[in-house]
Amino acid sequence: MHQMHQSYRTALVTGASSGIGEQLARLLAADGCDLILVARRAGRLAEVAASLRAAHQVQVEVIVADLTTPAGLLAAEERLADAGRPVELLVNNAGFSVSGSVADVPVGSAEAQIRLNVLAVVRLTHAVLPGMLRRGHGGVLNVSSVAGFVISPGSAVYGATKAFVTSFSESLAAEVSGRGVHVTALCPGLTRTEFHDEGHERASSAPSFAWLDAGRVARAGLDAVATGRPLVVPGAQYKLIAGLFRAVPRPALRNAVKAWRRS
Repeated sequence: MHQMHQSYRTALVTGASSGIGEQLARLLAADGCDLILVARRAGRLAEVAASLRAAHQVQVEVIVADLTTPAGLLAAEERLADAGRPVELLVNNAGFSVSGSVADVPVGSAEAQIRLNVLAVVRLTHAVLPGMLRRGHGGVLNVSSVAGFVISPGSAVYGATKAFVTSFSESLAAEVSGRGVHVTALCPGLTRTEFHDEGHERASSAPSFAWLDAGRVARAGLDAVATGRPLVVPGAQYKLIAGLFRAVPRPALRNAVKAWRRS
């Protein structure tokens, strides 16, 4: 069934102070969309909000919140559930990764990744979805990763959280199909952002052709959710990787990954 192209007048974007989240906010503002920006860094969030208001004459609210904490999550949930101020697009972009073997990384950092990358995505989606379905209009764009398709020793928890996000998004898209709500998983590979400046040694050694532009990734995600495509993998190189990982038998993949780890 062909989905209609949607436009959104209000959007809440998590992790909006930098990287893909900031690019998503800038593109939405340029389209005339009013914004609610959620992030931990108050100063940086205020800077982004002020620049968007000045450049695009849109309304920009800010919610300074750490979505790994109950209080931070509740603040965002309450704004999304406010029937008097409906949010037409939810962008679950906030996420983080910690490099290291499961046995070596503190369990608290593993739990924090799951709280942000999984629990926050589910809770925020749950907060906004009933209103969208009542109105028969809305979108949920979940920023996942190609890491969700692959075997990821050294970032096992992160890869698993992104597999969850992609699976959750595709299943939810099927649940709400035909009811005016679009759900999309955006699955980029390596993207030039602060995320990969934070000591990801394998990422820093990746060749230049592996890197995607954050603005192009953001545009691919917004185009996909507007047109109702449940899954988008930006970049020809990552479309190929995702396709290969889905096609190659799992035992062969596991053996290849083990050999690569030993090399």
